[in-house]
Amino acid sequence: MGDVADVITRVIDSPEEFEGRTVDVFGPKDFTYKELAQFVYDITSQKPTLLELPKSTVKTIAKPFEMLGGNPILTGDLVELWSEDYLPPLTAEQYEAEEKKAKGILTMANLGLKPMPIEKLAFEYLHRFRTGGHFALASGYHGKQPGVKYADY
Repeated sequence: MGDVADVITRVIDSPEEFEGRTVDVFGPKDFTYKELAQFVYDITSQKPTLLELPKSTVKTIAKPFEMLGGNPILTGDLVELWSEDYLPPLTAEQYEAEEKKAKGILTMANLGLKPMPIEKLAFEYLHRFRTGGHFALASGYHGKQPGVKYADY
């Protein structure tokens, strides 16, 4: 999201330069929703129960949440959105060709920005959501440390 903020800042600072142009903002690697979920589960040491359900079944489950009003946790629109992975519409070569056009599509590379891989940043944010807390995997944190007497605590 820091990369996206940098792009937005550049557009706001020079709106005339970007007027009528498209800027596609994406990272160096593509992930499916399922891969992203597994990535989060791995970092947070969660063991979720996953069910493969047909989209129509999940949309039926979403209906009562929609009727509650407010800010429902699940809606038919979300089911539609989450059931299809988003991938950049063009290949790297097609983006280069588009960039050369007068009002072609721009990427972060065209703006001189290098996208940060999610793998580098995700742990920094997600580790605090580990089951058992931030230090759950640190040796000696829970219980007695080897070679240390209880009187030493």
